[in-house]
Amino acid sequence: MFPYRRLAHPLFLFAVLLVTALVLWPALSGGFIFDDYPIFAENPIVHIHNWHWESWLSLWRWSHANIQRPLAMISYAVNYAFGARTWGFKATNLAIHLLNTVLVFLLTRRVLSTAWVLSDGTKSETGSTDYWALGVTAAWALHPLHVSTVMYVVQRMELMGFTFVLLALLAYWQARQRQMRGESGWPWLLLCGCLTGIGYCAKETAALIPGYALLLELAVLRFAAIRPATARFWRITYIVGCIAAVIVFVVYVLPQTSAAYYVARDYTAWQRELTQLRALAMYLGWSLLPLPGWLHFYYDNYPASLSLFEPVSTLFSGILVLGLLIVAAILRHRRPLLALGIGWFFMAHLITSSPIPLELVFEHRNYPALLGVLLALADIVWMAKRRMKSIFPVIVAVIFIANLAYLTVIRAATWGNPLRLAITLAQNNPGSPRAALDLARCYVAASGDRPDSPLYSLGIQELEHAAQLPSSSILPEDALLIQAANHPGLDSTPWWASLDRKLQTRPLGPETYLALYGLLHAKLESSPSIDALQLKRSFEIAIARNPTRISLHAQYAELAYHALNDVPLAVEQWRQTVILKNGSPEYAESVATYLLNSRRPQEALAVITEAQALQPSLQHDETMAALYTKASDIIARMHIKPEI
Repeated sequence: MFPYRRLAHPLFLFAVLLVTALVLWPALSGGFIFDDYPIFAENPIVHIHNWHWESWLSLWRWSHANIQRPLAMISYAVNYAFGARTWGFKATNLAIHLLNTVLVFLLTRRVLSTAWVLSDGTKSETGSTDYWALGVTAAWALHPLHVSTVMYVVQRMELMGFTFVLLALLAYWQARQRQMRGESGWPWLLLCGCLTGIGYCAKETAALIPGYALLLELAVLRFAAIRPATARFWRITYIVGCIAAVIVFVVYVLPQTSAAYYVARDYTAWQRELTQLRALAMYLGWSLLPLPGWLHFYYDNYPASLSLFEPVSTLFSGILVLGLLIVAAILRHRRPLLALGIGWFFMAHLITSSPIPLELVFEHRNYPALLGVLLALADIVWMAKRRMKSIFPVIVAVIFIANLAYLTVIRAATWGNPLRLAITLAQNNPGSPRAALDLARCYVAASGDRPDSPLYSLGIQELEHAAQLPSSSILPEDALLIQAANHPGLDSTPWWASLDRKLQTRPLGPETYLALYGLLHAKLESSPSIDALQLKRSFEIAIARNPTRISLHAQYAELAYHALNDVPLAVEQWRQTVILKNGSPEYAESVATYLLNSRRPQEALAVITEAQALQPSLQHDETMAALYTKASDIIARMHIKPEI
């Protein structure tokens, strides 16, 4: 029996990994979707095809400054460096998910055995907890909620972030176990800290590692240590940590609830918090009953709660959330695993459900949170089995896991076909502008961009449908106008009118700025017949509503120079960017260098002059002086009048 006992658990874990890979495998043939395109698929700085250190250092600097998740961005570049296509990107995500499955098992087996010893006061049955841990791991790995997280390539950020969360918690657990035996745990705690810092470079949710560790202490570890001084140290440390967390909330989070931060949203910070009550209840529903028709992927039309009674489901959801928290507090000593599972779920949503002005709902936010739900369910099944003295609860749990796998097979098959996925998402959520826009792009791509194709007509119809939806941005108009520029038979007049109307009346969110940049890029690169005067008016409307956005002024300057041949306008817009940057030397130098390299000395001279006016010390800066001299010399040789 010894060899069997030694090999049984690894074999069962391997079986879980194999089944997980098999059920998700059909989805690998799918395509990129939504934010995959701007983040890496259409981002040339990520498309590194060599191993020269300067390219990678440049990517690190850019991603740290813009995306703030450099580790994830570098992983995309590694895919490109190895020549990976869409399948390779998704296969990498699947590999990370399988790694996380192993880590989930390693953490769960430790937590379960300790929690059930505490709650039941005996070790008589905990020798079999590895099988329970395998059950929790299988349910987590095979859950259909994870299809969109794993196969939506940009969510590698979520996958990698959770990898380091699990690694850090395993290191923390090892440190605490050593301290309970009277041994030194500091090397493992140092490793935990390092893993936390590395994980933060994949996604900011790694900052929740101390919160998860606190939950482990409250529920199962209970600040225990052989040395009383060590136990006292941990209590004091977490008290100080909680105070620090409150200070961070007051100093960093609360200021982001102001109207200035929510200018791009059509809801307030208070309405967002109310909506999160409904979202959390909905996430619990998805975790327990993940029916395909309930998982839409796109939730851009999810309505915000206006008050506790609008809709009234906000109140009921709030009661559910409060009730679960009370249950966790009451049962922390009697049922530590149940309390830990409830606390884990809410801890995982702590950042994304805070007043920070994020979008309301996303499926991938449940990737770490689902583990908490399953831990709580495992404890309920464990209690039912002991009290009923029957294997029936275990049979029900096995059937539940099998159903999860079946639903994942269905969803993975849908995600494996881009057109089928787009049709399904649009049918399941007909009010989603993003779903309609995605379907339109699939139709146009399938038509070969030929206006005589029936699929092309369907694509235009879907774009017009998306443009008319109440929560729609200007992205549909952006796509329609580019199509009109490429195919002169289409009348663009109503689409320009719709775009300007939205710019005047709707919040200017990220999609708005993305669409304006898309039109500018198309005008200058691929679709020169786009009406430059119409685009000029659109930029004027956007700038009038948000005059402090530097990128708008910079893009307007590019439009003025390249499409309108209006150098004075370009000069004025570049000046505005320098003013908004308060004459930053680094910014002025980079812009002036770019303009000089583009043989645009008038604009470069204006940038330098404005920066020197705002920062008089720059008049003695050697670099700025050299740029000023170079711009003046070029102007003199070109026999043009400087626009300063």
